[in-house]
Amino acid sequence: MLQTPAVEFQQVKKQYGELEALKGISFSVEEGSFFGLLGPNGAGKSTLISAMSGLLVPSSGNIKIKGFDVIDDYRQTRRLLGLVPQELIADPFFLFENFYSYSLDTLD
Repeated sequence: MLQTPAVEFQQVKKQYGELEALKGISFSVEEGSFFGLLGPNGAGKSTLISAMSGLLVPSSGNIKIKGFDVIDDYRQTRRLLGLVPQELIADPFFLFENFYSYSLDTLD
């Protein structure tokens, strides 16, 4: 029995004017797999992740999360995804205890 891939990219392209940031990317990641997206600066990694998470719309192609299209079924796909940005916004010298205390204070 075929299982729906956790993530599926089908001929995903993204253009900014003449610049083709994504050139027909196609692959899938099966549920339960470990997967790394590696490449040099400017290879399109961030663009692909941004398209997958709904932060930008691809010029063409389809991206599906557990069978749901990130454009047509955006509410469902956003419930299924978690995204941690490359650079965290916290100050590296900020103590965790202060952050935790601040977080608790904002819940009131």
